[in-house]
Amino acid sequence: MWSDRYNYYNIQSDEGYTKNVARERLLQLFLNTGNFLQKDHQTLGNADHFPWLEIVLAETKDGSFATSEREVPDVNLIAIVCAKGAHIDQQVYLKIFLEIAGALSWKLYLEEDDEGNEDVEIKNNMNTYK
Repeated sequence: MWSDRYNYYNIQSDEGYTKNVARERLLQLFLNTGNFLQKDHQTLGNADHFPWLEIVLAETKDGSFATSEREVPDVNLIAIVCAKGAHIDQQVYLKIFLEIAGALSWKLYLEEDDEGNEDVEIKNNMNTYK
């Protein structure tokens, strides 16, 4: 999804969402950075000193998901929406997202870039296309 106000990122193991990780492990990875606050059992937001974002820890079969009251023990998709604009340095976000993806041996994707490319894999400041 493209927006002039938001970037949409996904952290996942592969295109088929074939690997799961315990939700509690993911929560600890994010919370230990000091940049995120837990909102409920599957969502996190930014700490006051960090730019705006919302993170959903989801279980999916095809990339579709919804938040719910039901706690999922395992997660195979980390969906992130964050602020975008000239005043927001995306590298602040990408550095942490890449660290989390690396800790899981997963990949980071931008859902759609400004040129209309979809599922752009982000690798250490270099973009590749599926």
